[in-house]
Amino acid sequence: MAAVSLAVAVGLIAVDFFQAQGKFPYATYIGEVNVSGLEQAEAYDKLSRLSVSGIYTPVVTFESEKQLISFSPEALGIGLDIERTVRQAFEATHSQSYLKELKERLQNGPVRSRLIFAVNEEQLRSVLETLAAELDSTPKDASLVLFEETGGYNIEPDEMGREIKINETVELFKSRLAAEEKFFPLVVEYTRPRVTEKDLRAFPPVHRLSAYTTYYGRHDSPNRIHNIKLIASWLEGTLLLSGETFSLNQVIGDITPERGFKEAYTIIGGELVPSLGGGACQIATTLFNTVSLADLKVIQRRNHSFYFNIYPLGRDATVYPGQLDFKFVNDSGHPVLIKAVATNRRLSFRLYGTTTGKTVKFSGPYVEMLESGAYRPAAVKEVLSADSPFRTTVARRVYDAAGKLLKEDVLHSYYKLYGEKSNVPIARPEPR
Repeated sequence: MAAVSLAVAVGLIAVDFFQAQGKFPYATYIGEVNVSGLEQAEAYDKLSRLSVSGIYTPVVTFESEKQLISFSPEALGIGLDIERTVRQAFEATHSQSYLKELKERLQNGPVRSRLIFAVNEEQLRSVLETLAAELDSTPKDASLVLFEETGGYNIEPDEMGREIKINETVELFKSRLAAEEKFFPLVVEYTRPRVTEKDLRAFPPVHRLSAYTTYYGRHDSPNRIHNIKLIASWLEGTLLLSGETFSLNQVIGDITPERGFKEAYTIIGGELVPSLGGGACQIATTLFNTVSLADLKVIQRRNHSFYFNIYPLGRDATVYPGQLDFKFVNDSGHPVLIKAVATNRRLSFRLYGTTTGKTVKFSGPYVEMLESGAYRPAAVKEVLSADSPFRTTVARRVYDAAGKLLKEDVLHSYYKLYGEKSNVPIARPEPR
């Protein structure tokens, strides 16, 4: 019996040996495709008649933030490099002596050779770009909705921005595809928002630090009021974190009709000239006084060349794109919130932050009129009647909660004239 068994085994080995010469040995697979006993050309023909979905997987899945997005391999441009795949499999089964290979097959079971893929990168990139258009997002700042009447507030959470990195995803895809992976992570770069919910929860800017209101002049045009309302709407709800700098010109941006600006009087070259954006200076003046009363650090401010009494004397501010700006720094140590309201009569700003207990007071203006090449003390009535250049000095004092003086600074302003009569040169009438 033993002799018969031995004879059968020898016969089988002999058959396997002769079959393995120029052909794939018994129990040889390329991927999941059985190529046992086939010549290379036959294996090539067998694989070429199968789809990539049938050989590899019917579904390829991208993963991003627990979101799964699936495609067929053909849709991603995945193909099989059949020639290299067959050659690799054949070399793997014919690289050693027959007996060594037989021993390994007997010990390890069927021989399985990996698939070698080819990727149409242009097609893959096209799919990834379509995904990016759907999934990419810009960071969203946390925001605070303040109900000033009641003091209540609501904090809306922030959202991270994300961008699918196409090149990096393609390279990772190719490396994982070579290992016959079926799940592929999208390479995503995240961008933190400027204002986070954590920032606002720690120190919610809901305590009123200051408020200031200016009123329009009797002859202010609808265009000027329109411009003031427009800019105020952009400032409403502005959040500044500790250490951030505010630039009014940056908020105003390009002054064009397309952005909603209309022509109103602006001081240009020593006369009133109708130009787009007229009225922005009332924004600057009102905000400057609000910021000063909150004791935030003003780093850029210039007064008008003409003084108009809709503003506090010696405490006005002007802006002009590319030349003059109003800037301040939030040096309070905590977030601050700007609230703005512009009606048909007035403009108001309120600043909210973390309570400090400080109080800010301005002195009345000390006025000096230019006469015979020198400045001398003068009353406002004298300046008004003289049509002479003059300057003002205003002291700003900051006190703590106990009334102790913490600091004092001086605000200097220089004016060409007090423009409350027909003394202001007008280039041409303002559109109405």
